[in-house]
Amino acid sequence: MATKQLILLRHAKSDWYSAARTDHDRPLNDRGRRDAPRVGAWLSRNGYRPERILCSSAERTRETLNRVIHGSNWEDIPTDVSSGLYHAGESFLTDRIADGFSDCGALMVVGHNPGMDLLVMRFCPELEPGANGKLMTTAACAVIGFDDEDLTNPGLIDFRRP
Repeated sequence: MATKQLILLRHAKSDWYSAARTDHDRPLNDRGRRDAPRVGAWLSRNGYRPERILCSSAERTRETLNRVIHGSNWEDIPTDVSSGLYHAGESFLTDRIADGFSDCGALMVVGHNPGMDLLVMRFCPELEPGANGKLMTTAACAVIGFDDEDLTNPGLIDFRRP
């Protein structure tokens, strides 16, 4: 059984045609609002529950997380919302994950591509990209286990694309 469990979630489908003034402020579209609670229900059905959540400060990631929480019926999970996770690179994300695991065994990161793709490719090179060339399509979720404390021995536990 894995010592640490990492749940990587890319935000659900956003609305490119919204009245948002910036990319950071872009909300979910109808499909995204439908997919996010389904991801939460899938996580809950499969027994995946983070002890801590790291979430980008972008509107679409925060809205995705709120809908995932609603769909999973999770309560009272400590959540850190960070502007640093907005379009963060692989090394920044890896550092934040290591820090996040310092006080928990199950961590969830809600973020963006290309960072989510790069992390999944690093931890699970056996996964194949989808038809669009991306592993982490919108609302995709990867559950990764680590058998050691220093996060050097990852293994794919589960993967879901809507």
